This record gives sequence, C-alpha cells and structure tokens, in this order.
Amino acid sequence: MNAGLDGVVFRSHGRKLLAGFYRAAGRGPRPTALLLHGVPGVEKNLDLAYRLRDAGWNCLYFHYRGSWGSESRYDLGGQIDDIRAAVDWVVQQPAVDASRLALAGNSLGGYNALAAGASDSRCKAVVALCPLVDPAARPLALDEAEDFANMLHGVTGQALLAQWARLPPATAFAAALRDRQVLLVTGDRDEVFAPRHYRPLVRAVTGLTWRRFAQADHGFSTCRTELVEVVVSWLFEAVCLD
Repeated sequence: MNAGLDGVVFRSHGRKLLAGFYRAAGRGPRPTALLLHGVPGVEKNLDLAYRLRDAGWNCLYFHYRGSWGSESRYDLGGQIDDIRAAVDWVVQQPAVDASRLALAGNSLGGYNALAAGASDSRCKAVVALCPLVDPAARPLALDEAEDFANMLHGVTGQALLAQWARLPPATAFAAALRDRQVLLVTGDRDEVFAPRHYRPLVRAVTGLTWRRFAQADHGFSTCRTELVEVVVSWLFEAVCLD
C-alpha cells in the first residue's frame, strides 16, 4: 500500500464530521493514532501526522461537531461521543490494526484524549500535550470564550464558559488510565497552564510518563521538531513493543 492522504466524512449522532486520514505505506494493517485538537482547533498538530505516517503509522485528524465545517452546534460535553465515533470509523478500515490504537491531543484535546482513552479500552496509549487538567483551577475568561466562540458554530462565549465549568477534572479518569500507557508533555513557559496545573494528574495516574520542555510555550512553538520526535518514539515503544 502506498502512503496517502484521504478526505473523510463520518457521523456522530447523525451529524457529519470532517476529517483527514494519513495512510502509511507498508504491508498489512498499521498502528494508528487519532489527533484531537483543542478549542477552537487552530493548532491541529499535522506535523505529527506527517511524521507518524513516515514512521509507518496511520493518523486520523477530525473536527468535532460545530467546528471547522463539521455539522451541528459546538458542545464540549459531546466531544467524547465524537471521539468514539472516530474510533468506530478507524477500526473498520482495512489499513488499521485495531489492536494498536492511540489518542493524542493538545490543550482541551489532551484532556479529551485522557477522558476518551479512559473510557474506551480499544485505545492502548494516550498522549496529552499541555492538557487541561482541572477546569475549576483554570476557568476560562469571558473574552477568551468569546474569541473561541467566534470560530465555532452555534455557541456563545457565555455558553462556552458554562460548558467548560461542567467538565470534570481529568483526575476523575485516573483509575481507568492506570491500565493505559500515558505520556504527558508540557512546557515550562506555557502561558495557559503553569507546570503546577499538571501535578494532580501526575500524582493520580500511576506509571504516567512526564516529559517537560524547559523553553516550550503552550503550542511548543520553539521546539516542534523535538516534540514530534519525543511523541513518535514514545508511541512506538508504548504501542508497537509488547
């Protein structure tokens, strides 16, 4: 099979979600990662998708309902269902080894990777890049929420604030995550979440691997190449080496 990139449409709760599927070259089904973007989803980590494909992995990125052309209203509370629908689509593809699946996300996408990985045993490994850990410890400001809402469909800044506040802390998923391979990657110069934001998660999830980049901001703007290599190397060991 040759490497490629396919435009994809699948459904969650009857609504169309738009996606891209990076197909790896090689014989037989391949390990596969699903990329989960944050809110509103400007950073999609597609450099990671290309590098994973070069390393022999398939990679699916997609847009939650109400974001970036996907149908329906945006709702933080419905995104785990969207991720489950994405996994359902992935495991039906002949190119995918359903026994070697991983979730990787940044910011809110990192939170969603932890939440979805805890609830879906099909996912063997979770990578959380500068994830939200506790919404109560880091509430959204109204101006932030309104800026985000301007790029989303069917949600106001005030509604986004309420949705954010209803999210449980990621430590609520800790018991299930102890049965997963978990990589946490953070930046010491993160302007959104300070390093102390992650300590409850590190304490709660036994066996979690925590990699810190001393010079990195929330988007790892100064060290994308190093970030990608850390993630790809860790995924290979966590998912492909038993």
